[in-house]
Amino acid sequence: MENNKILEIQNKIVPETVELFMKRYEILKVISSMQPIGRRSLSVKLGITERTMRTEIDKLKEMNLIDIKSAGVELTKDGIDVLSEIHGSFYYIKNLSDLELKLMEKLKLKKVAVVSGDAEKDSFVFNDLGKKAAEIVLELIKNDTVLGITGGTTMACVVRQMKRKKGIKNLLVLPARGGLSEELEIQANTIAANLAEKIDAPYKLLHIPDNLDETELGVLKNNKLINDVLQDIKRINLLVFGLGNAKEMAARRKANKDVLDKIVKDNLTAEAFGYFFDKEGNVKMQTNSVGISLDNFKEIKNSIGVAAGKSKAEAIYAISKFNNNFILVTDEAAARRILEL
Repeated sequence: MENNKILEIQNKIVPETVELFMKRYEILKVISSMQPIGRRSLSVKLGITERTMRTEIDKLKEMNLIDIKSAGVELTKDGIDVLSEIHGSFYYIKNLSDLELKLMEKLKLKKVAVVSGDAEKDSFVFNDLGKKAAEIVLELIKNDTVLGITGGTTMACVVRQMKRKKGIKNLLVLPARGGLSEELEIQANTIAANLAEKIDAPYKLLHIPDNLDETELGVLKNNKLINDVLQDIKRINLLVFGLGNAKEMAARRKANKDVLDKIVKDNLTAEAFGYFFDKEGNVKMQTNSVGISLDNFKEIKNSIGVAAGKSKAEAIYAISKFNNNFILVTDEAAARRILEL
């Protein structure tokens, strides 16, 4: 019998069991995102009386799912594992495989993976997104892989959630584009280096800031070290990339007023690799950034796009209109919104 049918029957016969299950799941989830957290803060966050929370904390402690420390409550390893298993079960309970098929059909993509929830509202969903993307990346890494990865918080999460892997021959990791205007931990260079460490691979870096003028870019491209990396980028055969809302990405990259005005005027909805797209996937503007080209993007054998949250729906739709030769990893909120477009 399917998991969702079992839950449906259980909810009819012993609804208090399902309610208790969901209450404890919410407690574990809040602890995961805010640990260490005090009981009082937990009570306020979840709208549960302190007395009830004390009882639940004691039960979870007995089950070895949490530790109670002076700084507050934290998940144990068992607690982390159980929370992950519960969240994973929602894939079946919510029949997300059907949602994946509908989204794959609408966007004409190679493959779609959807995680439960809304990453913009729940940090656990964001981590789950990173974990799912990391699993797909590891499956695709083979001998002779040149792996490129872009920057951003989502890509940093993918690498953070990735398990270690060794024994791959002739592997190289590269930042898919330059860009030194962001915080260090979410720059493509930093993420590429962290990824290389996880999979025991050599890596190269691309030290070129965003938003240089053409003359400055020309000088840097003639530098032998930089030119060597740019040539390697053309050899990328496994790409992991983020994409975003045009306005948000332009603001994050400190774009000038002319760029921001054009985004509004032309109703641009998406940004990826320094290019801006309208809702039909037409390229309308390019910033002076260096790295992977759109021609490269279309030709790469295995590309994985990772983006989540309802606000990314139009951006995902636009990029898929430009190129549908990639695997999409997203969340339930974005998926359902895309189906409405």
